[in-house]
Amino acid sequence: MSTMDEIEEEAKATAEKMVMNMMQRPGQLEKVEQYKKRITHKKASIEAQLKNAVQGKLDGVSVGLKQLQECLDDVQQISAKMDELEDLLKGVPPLVASLQAVREEDSRHSQYVTAMDSLKHIFTVPESVAKTKQWIGEGKLLHAHQCLSDLENSRDDLLYELHRLPNQSSHDKIMLKAYFEDVEMVSNMLEKQIKLILARTLNTVRKEPTVIVTALRIIEREEKRDQVALQQQDQSGFMPPGRPKNWRTMAFEVLECAVAQRVEGTRVDEREDNKLWLVRYLELTRQLILEDLRVVKTLCVPCFPPHYDIVNKYVNMYHTCLSSSLQDVVLNGLEGNEYVTLLSWVLNTYPGQELMGSSELNIDVSTLPPLLSDESMQKLQDEYLQKMQSNYMEWMEKTLEAERAEWGGERAPEEEPHSGAFHTSAPVIIFQMIDQNLQVTETISKEITFKALILSIDQVTRYGNMYREGVIQFKNTHFADRSRVAYFTHHMITIVNNSEQMVRLAQQTQARHWPPARHDPPAEAKFENMLATFQNLRDEAAKFLLEEAFLDLEVHFDDLFTAKWLTTTIPVDTICVTLEDYFQDYNHLREKNFDYVINEAQNLVYKKYITAMLSKKVVFKTVEEAQQAATKIVKEANQIRSFFKRIAPEGVNVDWPFEVISLLAEVLRCQDIEMLSLDLHSVVDKCAAVSGEQLARLVALRGDVPRAHARDTVAHVLAARRPAPARPPHPAYDLFHHITFPDRLLSHFAL
Repeated sequence: MSTMDEIEEEAKATAEKMVMNMMQRPGQLEKVEQYKKRITHKKASIEAQLKNAVQGKLDGVSVGLKQLQECLDDVQQISAKMDELEDLLKGVPPLVASLQAVREEDSRHSQYVTAMDSLKHIFTVPESVAKTKQWIGEGKLLHAHQCLSDLENSRDDLLYELHRLPNQSSHDKIMLKAYFEDVEMVSNMLEKQIKLILARTLNTVRKEPTVIVTALRIIEREEKRDQVALQQQDQSGFMPPGRPKNWRTMAFEVLECAVAQRVEGTRVDEREDNKLWLVRYLELTRQLILEDLRVVKTLCVPCFPPHYDIVNKYVNMYHTCLSSSLQDVVLNGLEGNEYVTLLSWVLNTYPGQELMGSSELNIDVSTLPPLLSDESMQKLQDEYLQKMQSNYMEWMEKTLEAERAEWGGERAPEEEPHSGAFHTSAPVIIFQMIDQNLQVTETISKEITFKALILSIDQVTRYGNMYREGVIQFKNTHFADRSRVAYFTHHMITIVNNSEQMVRLAQQTQARHWPPARHDPPAEAKFENMLATFQNLRDEAAKFLLEEAFLDLEVHFDDLFTAKWLTTTIPVDTICVTLEDYFQDYNHLREKNFDYVINEAQNLVYKKYITAMLSKKVVFKTVEEAQQAATKIVKEANQIRSFFKRIAPEGVNVDWPFEVISLLAEVLRCQDIEMLSLDLHSVVDKCAAVSGEQLARLVALRGDVPRAHARDTVAHVLAARRPAPARPPHPAYDLFHHITFPDRLLSHFAL
């Protein structure tokens, strides 16, 4: 009640608020009757809805009560029936024993029915077996298989009935199997015939594709019977003899065996019979696979069921068998160019346009496993490069021995027809060998070509080091006894030319075989090291060449700037004549090498001339003697310059040493010793490497200059010297840089 009172109070409050809202303006009083009618209609509508809802609920309750009553009646009725059924089942167990005879009779009846159904087959087993054999022999395989199926069905039905007996008799089973043993023999005969047909699939499908289709139909029928037998085993535990036959699996095994035999059949030669056995084997294999897979794509696809996926199956079989065959080839070992043949075939021929990638096949081998494993391929590449390295080492050592033998011979080296330069064929042959190897590796892959190039660079560098050791030994042996080698100069010229040619051929090889976009700092460093090896050897051999000439000139350089030097021209005349004689042989140098030797000869002549000048062997006591000596120095320098200008080709600068000698002569020519520092400044400005010791010795040639004045002048010039540039701008730098003396004159000047 309290709840109803609260609801009523809340309704009154709500109504009061509503009335207050409606009556806020005076004009709204006129609409009171309208408001009253509207609320009355709304109240009546709500009351009608409420009555309908209550009536609906009452009707639902009534129906529910009625259904509950009906369920109660049904439960009571079922309970009564269950009691009746329980009473009836109490009489069933005694009936089991009395019905045993009925069950036995039913079993016998079932066996009789099976026997009656199979009776014609049972009595005609020998005849059916003979007929099946005849049809197999005649190639009527579908008839043979139908007859075989009838025989197997009769045998299997009888064995199944025995299997169903509660008390199975093993004697009956043995007797039945013995009676039908010829059926198993006929099945084996049919299987062998099908194997024979499948083994010749690629030949048969071209002439009699129906034979292949017949064999495949029989195989598919047997596959279905295998499935039925397996289902029967799951349901009853009975499996007919010889099931499952798995003839489809057998078919693929036979096809794979036939493929393996065809692949192996292409190996008709051995290494002992034919040096090109591997080339022939791989080419025959390529032709075989190309033709066989073409037959498979065009002729086998219509014959084989789609789910056999026969094209991919054959591709995988050929791929697998070929892989196994190639692995055997690798395990048996390869020799010489057989590595190149195999690597090139595996990497290029097999996946390329000549085989799998041809327009007829268009097979993507990237979906297949590697023909040879990555480890095998890497091992082959390593072995090939090792053999290449071994061949390089052996051949280059023999080449060096041949070079050494020529050095000690009694015959001058050969001349090039077009230039007259002395040379041997070793550089050309070495790089021809390298070029041939690189051309061969290019048939394999770019990567192995680059590895072979780096290997070749290493071996040529090694040859250069051995060559240098041989050259040094050759030089030392000759200088120990110069009468032993008749053509030392000629062979040393050959060595200079060969070294320069090695650099040139190496650069040509790099241009031909170095990948354009490849940046490999370690490999580039190796190449630069190889070039430096032969460039340095060229320079060193040129120095050995000049060393022999200057051994003959040593005594004449010793005669320079002595007491009798002022009155004779013999030393310089002899030096020029001797050098001209040697340069007759030096004309057999190639132009670039000849230019280098001329520059080196100039350096040596002027260095020895200046060394003789500054060696304190003579002192010019008066100004007149000093001027006379200066005139002679300029004359001899001009004589030497004229000699070099006469023998040097155009473009070789032979004037700069004369300019240096003239500057030194001006120091001796100076009449006023107070102006001596100006001439010394000119020397220092022109010759940045000239030392204080050398300036002191130059001034010491003048006996008219007091020591104190000489000391002060040299000190002043050295103090005013400008810093030498980072890179010497003039060849005179090296000229003075290498002139040294065992004692120091500056110590006597107390500087």
